[in-house]
Amino acid sequence: MSDEKETRLNEPKQNSMYVGALPNISMESLLQFNMPGDRYGASSIRLFLGKYHALPCLLSCISGTDRKLLHVTTILNYLRDELKHDLNTDLITGNYNVQTNQMDINARFCDLKNGIMLEFHDIYLNSAVLNPNQLKADNADNGFSIPTSITIYYLPHQITFVPELCKSFYNMTLLTPEPTITFTLQMVCRNQCGYYLNSITIKKPLITDLALYYGNDFVSVHEKIIKSLNTVENKGIVLLHGIPGSGKTHYIRYLIHEIQGKTLIYVPPDMAKEISSPDFLPFLMQYPDSILIIEDAENIIKDRNESSFPSQAVANLLNLSDGLLGDAMHQQIVATFNCDLTTIDPALLRKGRLIANYEFNKLDLESSKILSEKLGFGTKNITEPMTLAEIYNQND
Repeated sequence: MSDEKETRLNEPKQNSMYVGALPNISMESLLQFNMPGDRYGASSIRLFLGKYHALPCLLSCISGTDRKLLHVTTILNYLRDELKHDLNTDLITGNYNVQTNQMDINARFCDLKNGIMLEFHDIYLNSAVLNPNQLKADNADNGFSIPTSITIYYLPHQITFVPELCKSFYNMTLLTPEPTITFTLQMVCRNQCGYYLNSITIKKPLITDLALYYGNDFVSVHEKIIKSLNTVENKGIVLLHGIPGSGKTHYIRYLIHEIQGKTLIYVPPDMAKEISSPDFLPFLMQYPDSILIIEDAENIIKDRNESSFPSQAVANLLNLSDGLLGDAMHQQIVATFNCDLTTIDPALLRKGRLIANYEFNKLDLESSKILSEKLGFGTKNITEPMTLAEIYNQND
């Protein structure tokens, strides 16, 4: 610890000019003093008055800010190890737990003896959290002690140090999981009566930074895709390809939640061949200005010149994406595939038809380490470039 910081911690200075200073009031009078909103039986304000003969300034650190939950145990360890605070001097309140034969602490009051007191409010155990900082749990059920807030009571001379202290607390946090966001996708099905759509629910994946998951070069591609797909009465095709496990489907799940006001029609791999059927285009005509999502489309987009029996599917896709039918229906297509780009029909790549063409690949070593650390796996297992699937499933 620096000498400057230690000086700030150890000097309980009192400024007689401070408006809250009460140096000439008796202890009996101080202990009768109270403030509106000071709701605890052992009044926090009275404790501060009794120790420092002054009304405290207040700063609150709130759990839940930007999804960050303050962790009591980590903060107490910091106070003990870095600020040399004796935890055995704290005032604590709690309830007896019959099952554990221990005290469940629900509030804690610390005097740092330097013009600063801390109060941990409404402490509770929470196991439904994310732990990106790899903090140690407080019980066998991975529960963590969380306060609803921490109030810092302090004398004015600590006004520069107290915000730094609060800032350090926010580095000792867990995260609340993001609310589950779902989207209804319309999946193409078929029975004896013909084609129909069946609703399926898709959860939005937790992607906070596209560059972190797919590299910096993909961000501009994504922006171009979103702009086009969110344009009313537009057309064209998006081609997403790359090695298995590189995150194409993961991105599709993210993408569909970014599209507004359009019907998204999902063609599963086992139905892709139906695009060549004479009945399929009339079925799609019921859904103008929609987006067709075709997964694992390699069997229907291969170069027609390389096949003895060219598929009608390519012709239908071309007509939908940039032909007369596309002009009438304003349908767009997002297709994913694993095969090499050189094997697909070159007509799909023509300028004016193609919205975007992107190849997903492994993240480089450094990016793999950063994402693995972000996901809470650490970097021990990251020794080479990895796909998203390899990073997510490295414990399997």
